Amino acid sequence: MTVKKAIVLILCFTMLLSLAGCGGDNGGSSVDLTALMDEMKKTDSALPEMSTVTETSENAENTFAVLSSDFDYSKIDKFIYSYSDTGSPEEIAVVYVEDKATVGDLMKSLQAHIDSRLGTFRAYSPEKASVVEGAALTYQGRYVLLAITPTSGAMQDVFKEKVG
Repeated sequence: MTVKKAIVLILCFTMLLSLAGCGGDNGGSSVDLTALMDEMKKTDSALPEMSTVTETSENAENTFAVLSSDFDYSKIDKFIYSYSDTGSPEEIAVVYVEDKATVGDLMKSLQAHIDSRLGTFRAYSPEKASVVEGAALTYQGRYVLLAITPTSGAMQDVFKEKVG
């Protein structure tokens, strides 16, 4: 990990800790994750074919472990996760955790996933690594967004508008 990345991570976690007690629940668990995912996907008309998994899907826990292998699945209330069927880097996930205190742990796990994906694409498909480099990782209340697409910033804007 570079010094710059370490500093950014430290600043992010410091901000998370300082905001941990702030604000409400941002809509509770009432946000329709499927509708939110559809809205975010509209920001990129060139997305590849994608598979989508939710907490109600068969093998949901195992599929979620691909995204976040070291986060305790029992701490998740609901999630939606779309990933490319073609092996390209595009992934979008929104996770609603049981307890806001676990948001930082989930974000740390998702950042490790981004770092792993970046290493993979730099080694095997360097022309696609820039998509991973532009990933968005953010949260609102108990909702966490991971977006690895060419339009990650626009997806983040939709997320904040609909969840916030």
